Amino acid sequence: MVQSAVYWLILAAAVAGNWMLPAARRPVWVAVVSIAYLLSFDAPNFAQMQSVDLGGIFHLIMLEARGVLPLLCWVLLIWFLRKRIAVEDKFGHWLVTALITTVVLQLCYFKYLPPLISLFDGGMAARVIVPLGISFITFRLIHYILETRRGNLPPHGFWDYLSWASLFTIWTAGPIERIDHYLENREDKPSAEMFASGITRIILGLGKKFVFGLQLVPMLFGDVSDGQGLINSLGHLSTLETWRFLILSFFLFYLDFSAYSDIAIGSSRLFGLRIMENFDWPILATNPAVYWKRWHMSLSGWCQSYIYMPVLGMTRSPYYAVFAAFTCIGLWHSGSWNWLCWGLYHATMVASFQTWLRYRRKRKWKVFEADWLRYPGAVLTVCYTSVAQSFSIIQGFGSPLDELRILAKLLFINIAA
Repeated sequence: MVQSAVYWLILAAAVAGNWMLPAARRPVWVAVVSIAYLLSFDAPNFAQMQSVDLGGIFHLIMLEARGVLPLLCWVLLIWFLRKRIAVEDKFGHWLVTALITTVVLQLCYFKYLPPLISLFDGGMAARVIVPLGISFITFRLIHYILETRRGNLPPHGFWDYLSWASLFTIWTAGPIERIDHYLENREDKPSAEMFASGITRIILGLGKKFVFGLQLVPMLFGDVSDGQGLINSLGHLSTLETWRFLILSFFLFYLDFSAYSDIAIGSSRLFGLRIMENFDWPILATNPAVYWKRWHMSLSGWCQSYIYMPVLGMTRSPYYAVFAAFTCIGLWHSGSWNWLCWGLYHATMVASFQTWLRYRRKRKWKVFEADWLRYPGAVLTVCYTSVAQSFSIIQGFGSPLDELRILAKLLFINIAA
């Protein structure tokens, strides 16, 4: 959205209108502007309908539309069921289970069914368009359902809820904002610091995206600049060149994703909102555990709360919990074998690092706690996470054999195509 001038015009008008209204009316304004803007993405598709009937509307929503409208319908449904969700009885438990199952199945339909359909009918799969922001809003709604059930949310009204759920600045790129954090980090009065920090953050995001991400870093790639080129050139590339490509791909991935987070956080700041941080210089992390405390923090924090801790409680095994959490993180990105392998790779590395820490502490090896080790640790961590790029960079066209060839090349081994 940020590449469109419309986004910036809407943002400027929305911010100006927000501060002209009394504090009680601002959530209404933010919700109305956000919903109107999001529905504008569905408007061209609905305009193409030749007739208005239930079958046609269902077909449009499931195959043609960007799907913002049905997502907003879920937002409203969960609000109207919130009091029943909170009741401690069998029906309340059943309702929570049914709601979470249904929103997850909807996510699976759009993100995981197309790869299966493509095995039999590629044309049909191509027409299933993933609705804008479905991954982010699904996880936010699951958070709301569970915390409502647990009675952990601060008091809030309908417009507070709707402005949080529909906030257009974070709809497509996150972070996965939690409603308690949203409600507790709003400011009622505009200030120079607020606008300065918001604009600065937006400029930082634009610089990451358009200066470093689209101009400077691509210049370092050389002849091989994408996953297809890597596969085609793997036979004559050196191991060093393969490492360079994957490390640069990781930096490009980080710049792109963190840029959108910066823009979203900065845009929200102009409304007096302090949205959750998503990145804390993960490229400087000194080990896998620190890296995952700094990388996509809203997603990793969500998975820790709603995947890792419940699995740990049921199994008493941190390893099962780690693999469950990272499988969720991988599939959250996409329903493909590439991202599944990506998640399992990270799970294996984090679990291995945890085992090493326990072994080291048991042996009381203090030598590994020396300050100077953070420098080689940072280099090794960049290498560790860059290897994961070999899974995601070939999504959509690479095969498991191609992935094996890339991993082997990193170890000075050549495997024929």
